[in-house]
Amino acid sequence: MQVTYNNTVITEKDPVAQAVTQSVTAPVMCDFIGWVLKSAEQKGIKRLYFLARDGWIMHKTAQKIAEKSGLDVELNYLYCSRMSLRNAALCDLGEEAYRYLLEGGFALTPAVILGRLRLSEEQRKSVYLDINYDGDENTEMGKAAAADFCGKLRKSAVYNALMREISLSCKENALFYLRQEGLTSDVPYALVDSGWTGSVQRMLRVLTGRPQTGFYFGLYGRPDSADGEFNAYLFDKSTDVRLVSRFNNHLFEAVCGAPHGMTVGYEVREERAYPVFNNENSLNSQSSLLLTQEQTIYDYIEGKFILPDEIKTMKQRQSFAFPLLDKLMFTPEREVAERYGSLLFSDDPAELYSFPLAARLEDTKRLYLLPRLKEKYFRRDKLTRPVYWGYATAILSGKGGFCRFNLRLWEILWLLKR
Repeated sequence: MQVTYNNTVITEKDPVAQAVTQSVTAPVMCDFIGWVLKSAEQKGIKRLYFLARDGWIMHKTAQKIAEKSGLDVELNYLYCSRMSLRNAALCDLGEEAYRYLLEGGFALTPAVILGRLRLSEEQRKSVYLDINYDGDENTEMGKAAAADFCGKLRKSAVYNALMREISLSCKENALFYLRQEGLTSDVPYALVDSGWTGSVQRMLRVLTGRPQTGFYFGLYGRPDSADGEFNAYLFDKSTDVRLVSRFNNHLFEAVCGAPHGMTVGYEVREERAYPVFNNENSLNSQSSLLLTQEQTIYDYIEGKFILPDEIKTMKQRQSFAFPLLDKLMFTPEREVAERYGSLLFSDDPAELYSFPLAARLEDTKRLYLLPRLKEKYFRRDKLTRPVYWGYATAILSGKGGFCRFNLRLWEILWLLKR
């Protein structure tokens, strides 16, 4: 059977994705969007901005639900990313700017670190000359080497001058786009996104000069109240870490992926601003899994979903969503781990590298607590790939409950540290 949706034609639906979406993704996504729409209605907010790229399927879902339920709400999709907004705000962030530009990652090279500012080859050469770096810019650095390299960048007059120059240029175009899309108007609005740290809302507050309101799937930390109001659907800093430790935000982002590339900035042409993408397509834009998921969510809305009259409490939402998400994220069947683990993911703000979410490991010691602690704080050698979705990686590597117990301890320690 030939199926056409999202302007893409595939010969048949992905059976694994269809089953998972029907039983997990569609019910949870629709409940989340229903909560967003009802919460916005309660607050008198009639304009919502779904943030790229996690907000792609959220926006599509909201349009379907609003249409079916006859809601009077304006639903917009805002092209942005951590990179496009952070680079525009760098000149206003002071010391905080270095935390974003010089943050860690799995495959750090000089080119990757400087790529976060989108420096040209000539600009990178001028920085290397200023800090006396004569190595290969594509060579991966260990923790000590990366820390030394970043320390030199902090003190580099050339790097700091380029940072300010690029930030001012990015800020001008970003503000043009944000004004054009209505984020500086007096109309009450709110942001909708996956969440985690609230950094995008912070950048929008810095750029627009006004506190923002955001609705998020989950929040790991306690965002600064100066950046506005943060509302979480499933979990926040007060949630029991034993619950949150079973959730995988990397997988969530992958299944929420948009078909278009990451927004890296904005350009103004003929008095209108347009997003600039790193690539035309996203890492998983042609995945039959995501295409099947999209259509299955639409079918679920048409056939089963009814917008509730009342807003559930967070405890009620957790009782509904966590058991469903566990089947996908915490205890996936091998076939599900293989299929969803094949989705590509990048933890780099500029998306300059990517790896599958989960795959079989030769060195399974990396899945246990003490070796992972040693790897994080004392490792000097290079690793072949990151562990983005540990629970699926354990299954694909032939490991069982004791390994999952270790992985969960690791997650709990990470959550407590945040």
